[in-house]
Amino acid sequence: MLKPVTKKYTDDSTVKQFKFTFYCDCCKNEMPTLAYDFCSGFKKKIFLSNDEKEARSIIFANEHEKAYERANNEIRLNLNRCEVCGDMICEDCSVYTDKLNGGICCKKCAEKLENNEE
Repeated sequence: MLKPVTKKYTDDSTVKQFKFTFYCDCCKNEMPTLAYDFCSGFKKKIFLSNDEKEARSIIFANEHEKAYERANNEIRLNLNRCEVCGDMICEDCSVYTDKLNGGICCKKCAEKLENNEE
């Protein structure tokens, strides 16, 4: 399974759809992803045989993993990596600084850089 892009995330999936929430490593703000529907033909049936239940479980696990990977890649587009500590941060926590030749760092590292220069 792909490693999550942020240090913290929650899996808010249900039997009908897959949904994930990632959290900024700096401010911990929530960043929910799109919901992906579970596309199983079994969901229309009321009663499933044991074989159908097992097949549905395998299909669900496979689709869940693919949805997680899509969500992980989707959220990556909304984040920056701090060039000092490596945390994945939202735009609100991103500081563009000349001390890193125009690079990006999180608010915590920007404060440390400012204090070291004084």
